[in-house]
Amino acid sequence: MASVVESQRPYLEGKFGGRVAFGRTERRLYGHDIAEIPGLIKPLVGDTTPDAVVQPVSEEELVELVTWAARNRVALTPRGKATSGYGGAIPVKKGIVVDFYRLSRVVSVDPGGLTATVQPGVVWEKLDRELARQGLTLRLYPSSYPSSTVGGWLAQGGAGIGSYEAGWFCDNVVSARAVLPDGTVREFSGADLGLVAEAEGTTGLISQVTLRVQPLEEMEVWAVSCPGAGDVQQFMQSIMEQKLPLWSVLFINPRMAELKNKAPGREHYGHVEDSGVSLPVAYVVVLAFRAKDSPEVGSRLPGILAACHGQRLGDDVARHEWANRFKLMVVKRLGPSLVPAEVVV
Repeated sequence: MASVVESQRPYLEGKFGGRVAFGRTERRLYGHDIAEIPGLIKPLVGDTTPDAVVQPVSEEELVELVTWAARNRVALTPRGKATSGYGGAIPVKKGIVVDFYRLSRVVSVDPGGLTATVQPGVVWEKLDRELARQGLTLRLYPSSYPSSTVGGWLAQGGAGIGSYEAGWFCDNVVSARAVLPDGTVREFSGADLGLVAEAEGTTGLISQVTLRVQPLEEMEVWAVSCPGAGDVQQFMQSIMEQKLPLWSVLFINPRMAELKNKAPGREHYGHVEDSGVSLPVAYVVVLAFRAKDSPEVGSRLPGILAACHGQRLGDDVARHEWANRFKLMVVKRLGPSLVPAEVVV
C-alpha cells in the first residue's frame, strides 16, 4: 500500500476541510491506542504514525474516501476511541486513520421492537442516556462504557457487563452496515454478521449498527467471596445449574483484591486488620440482577454459598465495586502492566 503523497493532499483538504489533519503532533496521537506496544514487538511493527487523519460525517463520505483510497492504494485504518489496548486501531501501514468521532448519532430507537440504530462512533454511555429517556437500557456493555464506541466493540468483539445473561455482543446485534473495500455498501445480518464482528475493520468500515436493547428496570447488586479457586468454580457451576436469574457476574481474583486494598480508602475484600493479624484475601464475585428477582436470589443463594464455603459480603462492598466497575486501570501504579495508568481529562 502507498502512503499519502504531497500531490494527494489537495483532494483530502478539498473534501474534508478542517476535518483532515496532517500535523505531526496530531498524527502521532493517532499512531497508538491506549496501551504501549511491548518492547519486543515494537521493532517488528516500526513507525505507526499515519500520513493523515480524516473525520467523515456520513456514510456517503466513507464511500467516497474508500473508493479514492482503493484507486490510489492508500491504506485506511478505522478508529473509534482506541480503548481496547490490543493494537486493532494502530495504522501499521500508515496511510489514513479514519476517525469515527463525528459519526456518533443515535439514528432511531424502537421501543416496541426493543432495538436502537446508531452510527458507529456513538459512545455507549451517550447511547444509554438516550435509551433511558424512553424507558430502555442496554442489554450489555463493555467495561470501557464511558468512552468506547458501539462500532469499535463490534469490530473488536467480546463480552462485557451483562454478558452473563446476554452473551457475546455480536449475539445482540440485529444488523450492521459496512462500506466494503470497493466502495459498495452492504448490510450484514444473521450468520453474515460474523464477517464484520471481530474483524477489526478488515471486511469494511462499519457505518451503522442496529442492536437489541431492553426495558429499564431497577437492579440490585450483591458481592460474595469464596476462599479458593475450586470454591468459586463450584459457586459458578451451581448458579448456572440452578439457573439463578442473574444479569451480570464480575470477578476479582485475590491478587487484584489485594492491590485494590492498597488503594486509598479501601478496607474491603476480607482484608481486615485485627490485632495486627491480616486475614487472607479471597475471590470476590459481584452479582447484578433485577430487583424483581431479589426474593428468588435471596432465598437460594445462601445454600449455594454454604456448599462452596462462601459468604455474602457487605452491601458497601457491592455498591462500591459496582459504582467503580469502569475503573479497571486504577491499580496500574501498584503493579506491572502493559496498560497505562488511567487518565481522565
